[in-house]
Amino acid sequence: MLITAPAAQLFTGYQLREQRCSYCKTTLGEGDPVCAYAVQYAGDEEWTVPRLYCRDCQSTITDPTLGATELLAEGRLGWMMDGATQRTSLTLLGIEQITKSAPEEGHVTL
Repeated sequence: MLITAPAAQLFTGYQLREQRCSYCKTTLGEGDPVCAYAVQYAGDEEWTVPRLYCRDCQSTITDPTLGATELLAEGRLGWMMDGATQRTSLTLLGIEQITKSAPEEGHVTL
């Protein structure tokens, strides 16, 4: 099933596991501006956010991956709470898409 939505709708509230910049390893926290790299491989239904970058290390998609939809989005980190479970999670907020590569663009990765 094909679902289309703007980056802000897809990633607002996305639960993050990593709290460090993927490049400089600076610890990131609530309110920090970030650039998130997200990817969805052909045939997969879910997106993943394997890398976060601080404002100083913001990245670009210079070498797209064939067979994957990749995007970079700017936003900030924030905490969301599930009232029923009383659990909090670090999430992406205020998302704006910077750039995107389509699955037919790019190169084969080995």
